[in-house]
Amino acid sequence: MLFVSFLVRVLLFPLKGYPIDTGDFISWINTATQHGVRPFYNVAGFSDYPPFSVYIFWLFGSFAKAVGISTANIVKLAPNLFDLGTAMLIYVFVRKQASFKSALLATGLYTFNPAVIYNAAVWGQYDAIYTFFLVLSLMLALKSKPKLAAAAFALGLLTKPQGIVLAPLIAFLIYKKNGLKNLLFSVITFAATVFLVILPFEWSNPFTFLSNIYFHGYAEYAVTSVNAFNLWGLYGLWIPDGGILYILGLALFGAFAVFSLYVLYKRFNASNEFLAIFAAFMLFFAFFMLPTRIHERYLFPAISVLALMFPFLKRTRLLYAVLTATLLINQTYVLYWLNYYYPSAGPNLTGNPVVLAVSAINLLMLLYGSILMLGELRGYGWLKPEPPPPPTLNQSQERGEPK
Repeated sequence: MLFVSFLVRVLLFPLKGYPIDTGDFISWINTATQHGVRPFYNVAGFSDYPPFSVYIFWLFGSFAKAVGISTANIVKLAPNLFDLGTAMLIYVFVRKQASFKSALLATGLYTFNPAVIYNAAVWGQYDAIYTFFLVLSLMLALKSKPKLAAAAFALGLLTKPQGIVLAPLIAFLIYKKNGLKNLLFSVITFAATVFLVILPFEWSNPFTFLSNIYFHGYAEYAVTSVNAFNLWGLYGLWIPDGGILYILGLALFGAFAVFSLYVLYKRFNASNEFLAIFAAFMLFFAFFMLPTRIHERYLFPAISVLALMFPFLKRTRLLYAVLTATLLINQTYVLYWLNYYYPSAGPNLTGNPVVLAVSAINLLMLLYGSILMLGELRGYGWLKPEPPPPPTLNQSQERGEPK
């Protein structure tokens, strides 16, 4: 199944992404290959991608050089391989709790998801890479492997900064499952991983080195919405967010994150690990919907955890179907207009009927997810998983159970 999915993606590689994005990735891959990672940020000119991404650029650029193909021909390879890696994580996680068919279903729902494929194989974005590490970190935290979870989370955050939204959840899971001592050791592991990753680069102060990379790119888009069909899509895209709008967006997300973590805290012992996975989804979704300065692709990681829950939680299946559609529409619609006006800046789609309709649907889905969380807080059991189908005779014998 993964092989067929990979073939589908390769067949889509020739389709045009956005030339500016593609050009940036090709340039960064070539720079990392020619100069190595150490002087990358000094010679690249501009790059708002964190340090671990540079290793990815260097690795795939070196591969292209070794086999004698152009960088342009492999620029989409990395995110698609990591996408298949995420699909394998989903399979392994579900298979340990349910039947082979259930695991295959969840894996197929992710690896053949049209919005996921479009992001990596058509547009050629690199969201799949940090998503892989965030999903891995979440699974390791749930399986009481705190130091590995912290290291995986550090790699995700060092690939793209959006991973920060999962930090409080990962910390909470490590504390609840392994205690304060292991949480402290996990923080040390996180810091050590960050230090080891950035050590080969040229820097005099690690804090300013990282902060300049993270905050420079964020400050470049000081507007309500960077083509994301979210709450601000109803208000208006590309409107300067200085002052009250920026603070309001952060406050809305902060309040929503506190609510989600509070529900998890109150119901953690009475519920199950799928509530933690649903809380991760809600953090991803709320981060896409509520703050300003959000791009159209930031909903991407939410699809992975929705696919993970699909065989177990019936009420999340509506979210999977609807958000797959809205993410696909958001990406295809924006990319169409960007390419239509290229090399000029794309149009401001404020007030566009498609933007308004999709933004409203996303807002309804956020409300629906919030109602499910509220129902869980009140003990309604709306997020209670279905019991997995009974194991077959062969499965029972594999687990060492008597015939």
